[in-house]
Amino acid sequence: MYLFGLSILIFALNKLYIRSWTLENNLPDFLLIVTYSIPNLIEAIIVTLISTGILLQVRQHFNKKLGTIKTAHINLIASSSAAVYVISQELKFHNLGGNNIYDPYDLLASFIGLIGTFGIIRIFGFTEETEIDISD
Repeated sequence: MYLFGLSILIFALNKLYIRSWTLENNLPDFLLIVTYSIPNLIEAIIVTLISTGILLQVRQHFNKKLGTIKTAHINLIASSSAAVYVISQELKFHNLGGNNIYDPYDLLASFIGLIGTFGIIRIFGFTEETEIDISD
């Protein structure tokens, strides 16, 4: 939840303020590359989080048939499907995300977002565990 909100905030700030500020102030090329690659990083994070949430909901909804699928497998499937979408878009296999220009730094940012989000989900989990009091 925090990662999703922070990602959206950074994306908006980058689009509205940071990009224009970096261009106006003649900052080093490294910072320009980071500024222009942030949307790809954010896209990888958001697509991975949304894919994970959808697959967890599908597993819960079809509990009798899909309830035995482990959360680790759900995370891997979601991250893999997000990777296929994000990377295939960067390599111009499709143009579902809009007008896209190939840039190796964007591809690197996408990989960092995909791997980082997968790692965060595996370490911290996707949802908060709640205890159910069965004594009621």
